[in-house]
Amino acid sequence: MPAYSIVAVTVRDPQLFQQYVDGHMDTLAKFGGRFLVAGNEFEIIEGAWPGQIVVVHEWPDRAAFHAWYASDEYRPWKAMRLAAASANVVLIDGLPAESGKVTD
Repeated sequence: MPAYSIVAVTVRDPQLFQQYVDGHMDTLAKFGGRFLVAGNEFEIIEGAWPGQIVVVHEWPDRAAFHAWYASDEYRPWKAMRLAAASANVVLIDGLPAESGKVTD
């Protein structure tokens, strides 16, 4: 079952963050991750959003995300991101295609 990481980013150092963005893409693909959404032009419909940028990745499953996040390949890029920005990250399973139902 696919999993999705949803990230709210607040950038402190735009130049360093851009280096992170440009540099870490290959690590994502190596673990089966792909970008579905990334941008700063979003509309808050209800409540509050904790970041300036919204990113959504799709992963083959949760294990793929965790393997990437803990990998030696991503480690230096993660350190760069932590220096350049703060983020709130959630990981959630996708729904089976035939389901269409929300699980609790």
